[in-house]
Order: sequence, then structure tokens, then C-alpha cells
Amino acid sequence: MASPTPTKHPLSVKAKLTLTGFGVASALLISALALQFLPTGRAGTEFNSIEDIRRAMLEPGKTSDPNEAVDSSKISLRSIVQPHPSDSIIYSLKPNLDTRFARARVITNSCGMRSAERPIQKPAHTYRIALLGDSFAFGWGVEQSETFAQKLEDNLNQRAKGTLHFEVLNFGVPGYSTFQEVALFEDRALDFDPDAVLVYFVQNDFGMPFFIRDTNGSGGMLSSVKFLELGKRLLAPQALDQQVRSTGLDPNRALARLSAITSERGIPLFLTINPRKSWKSDLQRLPSLKTASRAQFIPLRDGLLEYITRKGISEEALTLSFDPHPSPLRHEILGSLLTPYFLNSAGL
Repeated sequence: MASPTPTKHPLSVKAKLTLTGFGVASALLISALALQFLPTGRAGTEFNSIEDIRRAMLEPGKTSDPNEAVDSSKISLRSIVQPHPSDSIIYSLKPNLDTRFARARVITNSCGMRSAERPIQKPAHTYRIALLGDSFAFGWGVEQSETFAQKLEDNLNQRAKGTLHFEVLNFGVPGYSTFQEVALFEDRALDFDPDAVLVYFVQNDFGMPFFIRDTNGSGGMLSSVKFLELGKRLLAPQALDQQVRSTGLDPNRALARLSAITSERGIPLFLTINPRKSWKSDLQRLPSLKTASRAQFIPLRDGLLEYITRKGISEEALTLSFDPHPSPLRHEILGSLLTPYFLNSAGL
């Protein structure tokens, strides 16, 4: 990461994050980070409790209407989410949405999934895959039909030729950390009697599981990823990892919990990692997978590289033109790479 450009402006932004709830008796005070690297005039962010976050989601503002078209340059997560009473979940997608978000149409079903309407009781001859993840699984910036969740479902049903009906239940929520994904699985996904679980792991899950909001702009709820990238200039990555572990909300603990739940119920658990260049180092930081009796890791990097080399695809074509999230093409490739694993899991 490039060194910050020196500035003569005085420190204009401070952020203090304090974690409360999450099943602990007392709040955990997190180190205050002086974000002198932020551009002058950028708003500060501060939440003193999870209740502050929930209240912020309900505050009136430019993007408080869930059906209001959102300016893609001022994306507000709170336009599509609502507070959740669980301190392990914090927020979830609003049900029955039909809105514009990140330049794409977002429709949610009555259970708050970016997915077709699904009955809670599983139909006969149906194989259900519960997809857990953050904005990558949700499909940030792409249409529902373009998400790898939908591509995977379409591929499976095409290959099954009517012998079995596949449903991919997309429980991905922008900004989620692994502990939230697992908590949502327990709270909601288990009711749908999934036959398999797929976790799409993204590297920012190693970071602090907090959320910040822009107090000067749209007031939108945003993932703290950028905040933490700046914070790493002040603290060593090892120190941040230790802070995450000290909260008990690190991804390894959450994945161990998920493994125990799925193993107890005989549900196959699959995990894949966003296929960036350093995915192997990310895998090494997930020792919980080695002890997960029913977990299967799905490698994507080699398959992705082989596909783009064979097709002569540029790196730029794999991300959105306005955002570093995956492009429709990358979603299509991911869906294709994932398909054989679930055909095999279903015995086809």
C-alpha cells in the first residue's frame, strides 16, 4: 500500500469504535485510530453501541426510503437493510424489496433473501444449498440473474435435467462478517432444511467486525473495510488479528461453530475463498477447516486463471467498471467452477 501523502491540514477525523453486546457482559473498548490519512473534509464516524447502529438505520435521510433510487456515488447500505434484534446479527436485508442499489435492481423475497420466493418447507425432490457470505455472495452491482448464486442454480438444474430440482438460497448480506453469517444461518437458514451449505469467504472477514457510518454525507451504513485498511497503517496486521481474536468474533471460531452445527445434522459444508492471488495465505489463516469433519474446501483460483487465459479475458473484465466487486463475467465463471462440486454432493 502506498505511503500517505503528507498534508498540512490538521487532523480532521477521529473514529472511536466500541463493541457492546455480541453475548459479552461488558463493552470492549477498541483502540482509537487517528485517521489523518482521510481527505480533508471527510466526515468522522463514531458508534458507541450496537443500539447506535440500529438507530442510525432508522434515521430519516436522503436514502431512508427502501424503494428510492440510490445515487451510485453515494451508496447507502441502510436503504436495503433493517435492524435485527440479535447482537450477533445486528442487521439483515429488508424483505419484499424492489429497488435500485449499486446500479442494479435488487429484489428480495418475503424472507429477506436476494432470491426467488421460497417456501420454508422444502418441496419433494429438491436439493437446497444455503449460500452464506457478504456483498460478493449477495451480488453487489450486478443483476439477480447475473449473480454466481443464480448461475450456480441455473447450471445445476440444466445438468440435472429434471431428475432433481436445485435451489440456491442466497443469504449473502453486504458488510457481513463470518460470525454474522453463521448467526443468520442458525436464525433463519436452518428453517429451510438445506442439503448443503456454501460459505463464500472474503479476506476482509479477518478484519474488525464493525460498521461505521458517514456522519456528513448520506448517513449510510458502510462496511468498515476501508476504515481498517487505513488503520493498518498505524497498527501491524498481527495486532489487528489479535484484537479480532480477543473479541471472540474471529472467523475461525464462527466456522468451527458452523461446522459443529452442520456436522450434527449431517449437512455437507463447503467453503471457498475469494480467488485473489494471496488466497493460499488466507487459507492458512483458517486452521478451523482442518478440524472440521464434514467441511470441504473448494479452490477457485486455478480454474479462474485457466478460464481467463483460455478465453483471453483481461483483468479489467473481472471487476465492475465503477467498483472493485466482481463483474457479471466473474460471477458467471464462479458459478461454472462451483457447479461440479454440488452435482457430486447431490449424487448426480
